Amino acid sequence: MTDALTPRSRREKILELVKQAGYMPIEALTLNFQVTPQTIRVDLNVLADEGRVVRHHGGASIPSSVTNTDYESRRSDFAGVKSSLAQAVSNTISDKSAVFMALGTTMLAMAAALSNRKGLKIITNHTEAALMLAKQPGFDVVVLGGRLDPRNLGTTGPMTLEAVANYRPDVCIFSAGGIDTEGNILDYYEHEAAIVRLMIKRSRRSILAVDHSKFGRSASVLVGNVADIHQLFTDKPPPAGIKKLLKLHKTDLIQVPQRHAGNFHGRS
Repeated sequence: MTDALTPRSRREKILELVKQAGYMPIEALTLNFQVTPQTIRVDLNVLADEGRVVRHHGGASIPSSVTNTDYESRRSDFAGVKSSLAQAVSNTISDKSAVFMALGTTMLAMAAALSNRKGLKIITNHTEAALMLAKQPGFDVVVLGGRLDPRNLGTTGPMTLEAVANYRPDVCIFSAGGIDTEGNILDYYEHEAAIVRLMIKRSRRSILAVDHSKFGRSASVLVGNVADIHQLFTDKPPPAGIKKLLKLHKTDLIQVPQRHAGNFHGRS
């Protein structure tokens, strides 16, 4: 990028980056466009006044942190990355394990990857994933009861929470709407977050799988913190602050190359 861009053109490109990443810090935008931090602040303030971004100290995010993008459209977002993450996670799951699976499009990729394992017991509120896995010979698939959400065909509510409490599986696999700079794992819906929190608590090991766009992304509901989980699988290095928190809390960070789903780097 160069400063030859007009302010209007630069703001449109800034908006594209914010939409793609969910959140963009001023420092990154300054480097990207080769302008001063003050110029980026002015651009973000203009976009915020127009209601196109939300200003935060040090950056800007997409306009809403209370609603997620449409479930159907998210199926194709980072599809290759999700597949690679899912395969890498699957490689760490032992045959004949008991597994909690949460909701989300990343978990659909996870279901496809887990189909290569043998004798798994899958306990999930994700009905689409359950239908996929129930076709696998030797799998025991439990669908957690509750109210069926037409938005994503997941079960939620008090009945689902009560059902989760009846299990103590080997591992919980889940994704999230965002991870903020303090290492908080965030999502968009209270009833879904409550189920994931209990799944993490009831499992012997917890695995979070997110693509790099979730780092720094804003969402309104707290699921937990990176201190609460055992492993974080992602496709690109997280920001330095989050990486430091992972190391502090001894949470394993596994970076997965997209083109080599079967291989992944160890703790970093």
